Amino acid sequence: MATTPIPHRWKYDVFVSFRGEDIRKSFMDHLFNDFKQKGIHAFRDDNDLLRGEYISPQLYKAIEESRFLIVIFSKNYTSSTWCLRELVKILECKKIENPKHEVRIIFYDAKPDVVRKQKRSYAEAFAKHQISNIPEVDNWKEALSMAANLSGWDLQDMTNGFESKFINSISREILKTLCDGPLHVGENLVGLDFHLNGLNMLRFIGSDEVNMIGICGISGIGKTTLAKAIYNLMCVHFEGSCFCEEVKEFTKRQGLTEVQLHMIGKISKIEDLKISSVGEGIMVIKKMISSRPILLVLDDVDDHEQLEALAGSPTWFSPGSLIIFTCKDKQLLRSHRVNEIHEMGNLDKCEALELFSLYAFGKRHPTEDFEEFASQIVKYLQGHPLALKVIGRSLYGKSMHVWKSDLDRLQTYPNPDIQKKLRPSFDCLASDQKRMFLDIACVFIGENKDFAASVLDSSNCSANAIIEVLVDKCLITVSASNTCLQMHELIQRMAREIIREEFSMPGNHSRLWISSGDCDILNVNKVLSAV
Repeated sequence: MATTPIPHRWKYDVFVSFRGEDIRKSFMDHLFNDFKQKGIHAFRDDNDLLRGEYISPQLYKAIEESRFLIVIFSKNYTSSTWCLRELVKILECKKIENPKHEVRIIFYDAKPDVVRKQKRSYAEAFAKHQISNIPEVDNWKEALSMAANLSGWDLQDMTNGFESKFINSISREILKTLCDGPLHVGENLVGLDFHLNGLNMLRFIGSDEVNMIGICGISGIGKTTLAKAIYNLMCVHFEGSCFCEEVKEFTKRQGLTEVQLHMIGKISKIEDLKISSVGEGIMVIKKMISSRPILLVLDDVDDHEQLEALAGSPTWFSPGSLIIFTCKDKQLLRSHRVNEIHEMGNLDKCEALELFSLYAFGKRHPTEDFEEFASQIVKYLQGHPLALKVIGRSLYGKSMHVWKSDLDRLQTYPNPDIQKKLRPSFDCLASDQKRMFLDIACVFIGENKDFAASVLDSSNCSANAIIEVLVDKCLITVSASNTCLQMHELIQRMAREIIREEFSMPGNHSRLWISSGDCDILNVNKVLSAV
């Protein structure tokens, strides 16, 4: 299997470059203690390595492996050739796009204008360096000018010299950014490489267009997991990024304006923004997000109102931006002019057995005594990742007797956790679509699509149109070879359970599903006339 690049893993969260003689020891101790208390892993070179005339390879490596590179400009910073060489290395790292370092400047007792123009003590130090004929002087001057123009903190301007408040502001901002880092995708990932390699996401880096792609499939198939993996892989290549998880549920709980606020805040890094309506939110998105290429993931969208409020048009975004949607309805994305739609398929037999084994046995292969049972369960679950995890967990550490009993039960009674995940796809259908879905599940699986449509049309419904809707919503498929209707076993089990519930309710019944295990002839006779 081809390998996929993984995001850079930082060894340190923070590297601090400073001239110790200039800065009170209590300030530095307080700074590093505050980092430690907040869980920020900081490298401190005055304790870890002995200083010399030239920087050691170990220190250069520490700079390269740190996410945040902080430079503290003090009164006599430029008198240290060590500090100046560190500064040049730090600015070289800033130019690297992958991994993407973040450089921050602290003006301790030196003003930005003094640093930028090398005045006063800075001018005096450079005069001495030139007398010593150090060839790097021009590079150092250029580096100082560049650094002074970067985003930074000024001790006097921010907190009027109150060091504790100043340090707290620094560490809080760093911590917030660190928490916005790569997403937790999950454990025991199987089959992701196939989708990542198939999508070839690196082609979107440096694009001069706004690219919109969709990821579709039935519930529990791994859409969100794939989207998170893509986000982690790609976010370092964009100037801003946001992953909006479970847009449908978020909208139900808090409303679309809150989703808009979350999205704007994550990308623009602006807090305390207020939006009074969805329309106002759209205008703010257009104004604040269109200036630079961004990565945006909208997870689990389910209607046009969400799409129009969050990513209504490619013109809202800067060229080079990448917008990703996860959805259970291909037509929703198709009608929104999404460039390409990637449909998530089931895991193949080997991948399914591996994923199931990781949860059922804690290793990649089943134990010898359980191989046959494991193969039967995997075959029944048809490569559905969520079902493989749920059933695998439920059987972990159980006896062979329990395995056999659960396998028999699965054939008749679907697992409630899996049904809970799948059922909303049925509940969101219109009444005529629900009826036809159940009819297809009962009678027409394996039948020719045109034949099924001709029979179902006799019920005065637009069968071909509804079949297309069910295909777009990933509830049925049409085989390419013989145009026969197919349905995932778990979806069909859901349909049977719905019919079973209908059968147990008083009133007329439209269909009767009889299996050898639950046929009660007396109850059957009671509903034959209705059927």
